[in-house]
Amino acid sequence: MRKHGRKAYVPNTIGIDTGGTFTDLVAISGDGSVRVAKHPSTPEAPMRAFLGVLEKSEIPFEAIERIVHGTTVATNAILQRTGANVVFVTTAGFEDVPFIQRINRKKEYDLHWLKPEPLVKRRNCLGVKERINAQGEVVVPLTADTLAALKTEIEIRLQNQAVEVIALCLLFSYINPAHEVEVGRFLEEAFPHIPISLSHQVAPIWREYERSSTLLADAFVKPLIQSYCHNIGTALEDNGVKGPCSFLKSDGGTTLLTNAPERPVDILLSGLAGGIVGGKYFAETAGFQNAITLDMGGTSCDVGLVLNGEQQFTTTFEIEWGLPVAIPIIEVRTLGAGGGSIAWIDKGGMLNVGPESAGAVPGPACYGTGGTQATVTDANLVLGRLNPSFFLGGELPLYPALAKEAIEKLANRMGVSEQEAATAIVEIADENMTNAIRLLTIERGIDPRDFALVAFGGAGPLHAVAIAKKLGIQTVVVPPHPGLCSAFGAAISELRVEKVHTFAARDPDVTDSDIQARFAPMRQEAREELEREGVRGEPRETLFISMRYYQQNYEQDIKYRSEEGLQGAIGRFHERHHQFYGYHFEDETIELVHLKVSISEAAQHPKINLSTTSEATQHNVPRIVHESATHAVEMPVYRRDGLSVGSQLSGPAIIEEIDSTTFMPSGTELHLDESYNLILTLTLEG
Repeated sequence: MRKHGRKAYVPNTIGIDTGGTFTDLVAISGDGSVRVAKHPSTPEAPMRAFLGVLEKSEIPFEAIERIVHGTTVATNAILQRTGANVVFVTTAGFEDVPFIQRINRKKEYDLHWLKPEPLVKRRNCLGVKERINAQGEVVVPLTADTLAALKTEIEIRLQNQAVEVIALCLLFSYINPAHEVEVGRFLEEAFPHIPISLSHQVAPIWREYERSSTLLADAFVKPLIQSYCHNIGTALEDNGVKGPCSFLKSDGGTTLLTNAPERPVDILLSGLAGGIVGGKYFAETAGFQNAITLDMGGTSCDVGLVLNGEQQFTTTFEIEWGLPVAIPIIEVRTLGAGGGSIAWIDKGGMLNVGPESAGAVPGPACYGTGGTQATVTDANLVLGRLNPSFFLGGELPLYPALAKEAIEKLANRMGVSEQEAATAIVEIADENMTNAIRLLTIERGIDPRDFALVAFGGAGPLHAVAIAKKLGIQTVVVPPHPGLCSAFGAAISELRVEKVHTFAARDPDVTDSDIQARFAPMRQEAREELEREGVRGEPRETLFISMRYYQQNYEQDIKYRSEEGLQGAIGRFHERHHQFYGYHFEDETIELVHLKVSISEAAQHPKINLSTTSEATQHNVPRIVHESATHAVEMPVYRRDGLSVGSQLSGPAIIEEIDSTTFMPSGTELHLDESYNLILTLTLEG
């Protein structure tokens, strides 16, 4: 990595990603040179880690041109139920929608299973006497008496509790928002100090429960995000940062700090998106259009898919089982398999790994900061795959004796050796991550053998080869600074605006003229919003239609290209349906459910410029590493910054760098490509 003096280094963009264990920073200058920094996360006070990692980077605050921040603040608030006290206002008779949810169950045969707790209390769900039908026609008009009664109900709740936000979700407001707009204006005048979320602005879509759930998620975190944005803005201004700060959105785009409080639901999964964006970039630099991204950090693992050079999106994501968020989100599978995932034995005597994590505090046992339970990191240390004196470049020394003690407790209960217990922990974690990839690929008709595995996060490269072998994947790509790939993804992300609107039409009753007429105001609105965010010039634009066969329950998003028209999109829908489900019906009626517009700035990604100076040389004495419980070999250990473009190595070997370690078992070949990616080629059996 090229070294820079404090005053000489002027970054164009800084990406900051707050993870469960570490907060990472990647700064990219105009010539493509990179500076990185890591700081322990402070979940109880996220601002401390945000400012701490900026200080640690030694970049002059006044030189910063742009900051993009990926955060888990909103996600954690929902998972931990630490958000705002919400009043939910809906059409009379629909007050129980957030509680009825859907009829399906997570655990069908567990009679004691309870649905997730909604984000609003039942006593705070209020009905308004009004009605607009499915055609957008007013059936029951709003009256002054109705509005006055609503005001009284909210005032009563203000006397008994702190009402922090109002969520307004009237029936069919996504078709005709007139009543919702009128009620919203009335409430703004009556309660000017209380923020309001409106469903036709947050989620103008069909399906009442999904719309309500998305709106409640937006409202639940709104006061928190307003405060967080204010604190960041004030801190940056006080420190002399003049460039704009943006949040990474759940769809992989960005939104300005000043706009995020208006629609905080957009940054709900901000912390997950950066890894997919960064993984896609490095897959492309390595020459792969099809890639599976594996982001294994200290707390969890996120698995994503890049298909034909494009990220995959979903509008059916559930932040918790039964709590959907119906906005465009980069499709990702998250599981509790990180370096800090705790190994435990259940009542039946079976060894499990995760989902509970030791996190940053107390951390794995080997951190020496109070943790006593065995984790995946402890297992890797016992197996010799981690260097105790070079974790985070030596900044955080590990204590093998503490790791051994924690693993030994489990081994004694299992009646096996320490190495067998440690190997079992690693293999269970590997299998859990492999299963997540199978769900994302094989169960959707996608063959993972046609993909490269892009492994990053602090722990990803340690486990990548084993996971690739299980899936029959021949190539693993480890990007430069894999432990900071999510922060890199934030740094290169683009301003993006997404618009979704329910269409509700059928082929052949609809024409391309009808579709384009409905797209036109959505496109204009999206472009105007992008201009307000500071984008000039011609943006990139992508149009989608959500399609399904007649009477199906769920749809798929298909690209709409004006030169091909509706019939071209329908042809791709048949192909997609056959790929996912193994069949299609060309003569069946097609329903068009939603129209979607995605517009982003046409930014050029910088070519990353990393300096390497020497041939591959061992930086340390070879050490004994367990490839399995019963097979230990002496492995050479290399420093990644000692590898030059074109360097080639054969496993077994260990590649160490400040933010991660790559484990190369026997049968693995490596070369460093021109983009500084480690390209690992596996010898597969059979």
